[in-house]
Amino acid sequence: MRTGPSIVGLLAFVVFLRTAMPGVAFGDWGEMQTVPQVLGVAHPTGYPTYILLAAVAELIPLGSVAFRANVLSAALVAIALATVTAIAIRIGVRPIVAVAVGLALGAVGTVWAAATVAEVNPLHLALIALLLHRALAWEDRLAPVDLAIGGLLVGLALGNHLLTLFVAPFVVLFVLWAGRRTLAERPWLLAVAAATGLVGLSVYLYIPFAASLNPSLPYNHPTTPESVWFLVSGEQFRGQFDFLGSKGPGEFVAALPALWDTLVDRGTAVLPVLGVLGLVLLVRRRPAFGLCLVAILLSGLYVWANYLRLEHYLLVPWLILALGAGVTVEWLIRFVETRLPAPSESEPADGTNAGVVLGGVAVIGALVLGMTNLPAADRSRDRSGEDYVTAVFDALPENAAILSEWDASAPLWHGQHVRGLRPDVLIVDDTNIVYEGWGTREARIATLICDRPVFILRLRDSDLAPTSEAYDLSPFLRVKVGAGTPTAVVDRQIERVEPRPETCST
Repeated sequence: MRTGPSIVGLLAFVVFLRTAMPGVAFGDWGEMQTVPQVLGVAHPTGYPTYILLAAVAELIPLGSVAFRANVLSAALVAIALATVTAIAIRIGVRPIVAVAVGLALGAVGTVWAAATVAEVNPLHLALIALLLHRALAWEDRLAPVDLAIGGLLVGLALGNHLLTLFVAPFVVLFVLWAGRRTLAERPWLLAVAAATGLVGLSVYLYIPFAASLNPSLPYNHPTTPESVWFLVSGEQFRGQFDFLGSKGPGEFVAALPALWDTLVDRGTAVLPVLGVLGLVLLVRRRPAFGLCLVAILLSGLYVWANYLRLEHYLLVPWLILALGAGVTVEWLIRFVETRLPAPSESEPADGTNAGVVLGGVAVIGALVLGMTNLPAADRSRDRSGEDYVTAVFDALPENAAILSEWDASAPLWHGQHVRGLRPDVLIVDDTNIVYEGWGTREARIATLICDRPVFILRLRDSDLAPTSEAYDLSPFLRVKVGAGTPTAVVDRQIERVEPRPETCST
């Protein structure tokens, strides 16, 4: 059933397209709908592979720019699911079960959520799936082209997300082991893989080049080697994780209950349990590849536990668990087939029938999981970002300045820089305060308060305390905004900042 991957990819794309967010989002999601369009620089680590791909994809005349970016996520996750289906077939899972594996992975809440709104994580999932598939192709054929493509995929994946550092080393070890004899005879093949890897990594040249053109969104203005390294290394966020520190293992153990709750909530207990059992079986049958998958799984879970427990960091672990689940289902079917009586010449093969029936049950199970997660995954009616942009820009007076923060700034940037709304409004994000050297929000307000209307939006009331000590605040507009989410989840008050009598006196 060579059409299995195509069926999974096409069906998944149709469903994801139907449930995609129709417009602009908050936070990182809104940023990734905006930066590619203006050829700017994104927040650390820059994600140049995604920015360049999205810039091309957003040229397709399909709805708004924001919707095009969301559709790109749908396409990337669909590609990942089709590839996972092909991987399952390569490791000995029959096609009907492989189809169930691909559909079940797409039905997981974490994966489905990534497919409905713009972000770099769908591309990460697709590239890792393609990399694993290419590694298996290399094992089967030992063809130089597979090694070259694999190197390119590693480079592009590193140019998209540094989470690749917790995947690629294990894949490389598997590739070296699988082709050890061939590589010993033709060591120049390693140079080919390294060269194509550097070609993929060359996407990072985009960052200083784009910054030198002074785009409308140039995060940290990375034009010097030091500022580029600061961006691409993620140095800004070093204090938020301690992967190799003494606290890491303890954090991982402490996170296990929350991890289990998340896995059960997004994919039921069945999928992770079958996944773990399947990985054990795979290690016994195909030790090198099985250990590679186990290492990727444990590494991904460890990173998730030690870095803010961001759910999208579980995308690749879900991929590994889905493959393991397919191995378990295949083993169960074969177990049943071997226990059935051998068919006579005039009777159908009961084992074959059992395989079809049990494979069909697996497909039905994947569809049931999808129906269960549909209400939470469907963002097709979520226009909260659009409503927020309209409300804010309609309410702000001419020449206003609004001091915002990341989640709330992103959709305003999109409205202004992509849709051309309210060019008179000055949007001052916390990143502007830091990288433009203002030091504090109040110092920036002091340069504006006497010349233009000033407003401030904070997600925490405590953040308003320093501003209220220096200026008078009055309620201006109540809005719903995102808080670490692509959709609006909290009600907040935009405050007008008024100068005190002595502030603007001459």
